[in-house]
Amino acid sequence: MHDELTELAQHTAMRPPTRTSGTVADLARPVLSVGSSMPVGQLEVVFRNPDVTCVVVHDDEVPRPDAPAARTGVVVRASLVAALTGRLGYGRAVLERRPVASVTDWSPLVVAPTAAVTEVATLAMSRPDDHRYDDVLVRGGHWASVGAAELVRSLVGTLAERSTHDALTGLLSRRSTWHSLTRRCRLVARGGTRVALLLLDVQDMSGVNALHGQDAGDALLAGVGHRLRSWLPGGCEAGRVDGDRFAVLATLPAMGDVEAAASAEALRQEVLAQLGAPDGPVRPSFRTSLTWSVAGAAGADELVREGEARLAAARTSPRTTWVPSSHG
Repeated sequence: MHDELTELAQHTAMRPPTRTSGTVADLARPVLSVGSSMPVGQLEVVFRNPDVTCVVVHDDEVPRPDAPAARTGVVVRASLVAALTGRLGYGRAVLERRPVASVTDWSPLVVAPTAAVTEVATLAMSRPDDHRYDDVLVRGGHWASVGAAELVRSLVGTLAERSTHDALTGLLSRRSTWHSLTRRCRLVARGGTRVALLLLDVQDMSGVNALHGQDAGDALLAGVGHRLRSWLPGGCEAGRVDGDRFAVLATLPAMGDVEAAASAEALRQEVLAQLGAPDGPVRPSFRTSLTWSVAGAAGADELVREGEARLAAARTSPRTTWVPSSHG
């Protein structure tokens, strides 16, 4: 890669979305287990550790042969504090020597580690008000738990990612890409930097779908997205702006016209080299167009218009001309 590409991080890219999780196993953390006969006073000592938000309670009573299996319950910090405080302030004195079973919720929400976060969050929020925000137990080789707040944060992160990123490729969506381009153009105003826009059009996607099937076509596009996400230099961004069209955004450091043209072309060549490596049964080929602004001024709409025009011209011409865009 040309040395100039290491200078492309002049612009701070959009912050990555909060990590999203598909199953509760991604969020679960180990949880302590106690017997139901433990005195509540000893359990209170366990909760002095601020990292302990809940404990699993195993029923110490041996079930009768005709009874169901031994129960499993949970004690969460909030419910224990409420019980020890009591309405008249006598809770601790009354409960200190009583067994943990007396403060245990014997009907906790218990889920498999493979349960989807969206499903578990829905179940958790449908619980009665007094247990809605209790931890959810995750069964497995060892017990684990997930807090309601973690479930909500994961859902918010998922929604945020889906609203700004393309589901198939994981790249920025069309709207987010053009929003980021506009933001970059504002940041170069009255400075010496430039904004570069590289458009890539995957050729003959209809032929790929017809010959190999739509699953193969989707896999090809997803592979393009994966390579762009894993390779692009810091400060560059990539988005899917149409069904088979991608965009790469970069901010070029302050330099002369000749050097800017060389740096932009180096980026184009590097992107094509990365995307041209074999990955699956179908190797993609691309039409490209490259535009960049004059130093210190850039217009997003003009860059897009010129990029689209040059991409259309690339369908009949094997090579695109590179002329800096005037600012809008």
